[in-house]
Amino acid sequence: MITFVNLKELKPGMVLAEHVYLKNNLLLAGGSVIKPNYINRLQKCGIDQFAVYDKVLEQQYILSNPVEKFYAKKYSTLAKIFSNLNNEEELDIGPIYKVIETILATVLKNQDDLLLLTGYSSTADIYLYAHSLDVCIYSLITAKAMKLSTEEYLLLGMGALLHDIGKFKVPDHILSKKESLTIDEFSEIKKHSAYGFYMLKRISQMNPTVSRIVLEHHERCDGSGYPKHLRNKEIHKLSKIIAIADIYDALTSDRVFKKKILPHEAAEYLLSISKSQLDSEITKIFLKNIAIYPKGCQVLLNTNEVAIVLDSNPKMPLRPRLKILTNNKGNFLQHPREFDMSSVLNVFITHVFS
Repeated sequence: MITFVNLKELKPGMVLAEHVYLKNNLLLAGGSVIKPNYINRLQKCGIDQFAVYDKVLEQQYILSNPVEKFYAKKYSTLAKIFSNLNNEEELDIGPIYKVIETILATVLKNQDDLLLLTGYSSTADIYLYAHSLDVCIYSLITAKAMKLSTEEYLLLGMGALLHDIGKFKVPDHILSKKESLTIDEFSEIKKHSAYGFYMLKRISQMNPTVSRIVLEHHERCDGSGYPKHLRNKEIHKLSKIIAIADIYDALTSDRVFKKKILPHEAAEYLLSISKSQLDSEITKIFLKNIAIYPKGCQVLLNTNEVAIVLDSNPKMPLRPRLKILTNNKGNFLQHPREFDMSSVLNVFITHVFS
């Protein structure tokens, strides 16, 4: 059964029963699960009525979808961990390991499920949780391809989840500023890696390697990074992995001061700096193993049709195999059709629904 709700009644977890349009442009596709950032976006657009599935169907959908279940549980866990760290309360690192173990288990079993989770965006505070999860997911997928040890998996996962914890010490008005930062404001932002390092150093259970990763995640192989301007071999291997994942996720997520770019554009950017700022071999491994358009994600084509990705194309990762769901007017097709983008080069992806 479908019901209609207004913006105040729209809650995270609800499932859209119909497409949402803004001035004839598709904003959210039917079947999307509402996330906190969606509500913020819809409020800005002035849209106030939505068709959603009733509670029974919605719960069945979410409980049958491990990605949505993961999303709901891990955000609340991270929020509590970050709050304890920020307030200098006694921290039990056990829950952090549980998050890492859950991500790692899914990475080893079916990483496409987790890739569907990445790229969510919202207000500055929720973005920090989403970004931390994304970086952890991308980093562990890369670690799997590099065949790292179990100990390295755990250290990398911990460092990835906590890499931006120092941003809680940066004033909110700087983090949420939409205009260009002043020189002093940017200098303050750059202190977050050192802030995070000292926050973690006071925790007796914390492995020193994790603190080092947090300190080094903005270092660059050519010495152009911060805070110590380290070069290539001076930077820990795990810090190099997180640096790549951090850049990729920042580029492919909406932020308060910058709109996201398409995954293939982010991949091209990483390649452009891989021989100077980043470790070129790790960058190649990252891009080879991160599905640019993961199985199950919804995309909009330049033909104005909505499609879902059926599978990636190893030889042409930017041109996956799709199932076309709607016609160019946004109406659902009675018989969705499969379409291989590698066979028609003048059709391309213009938007990813996330």
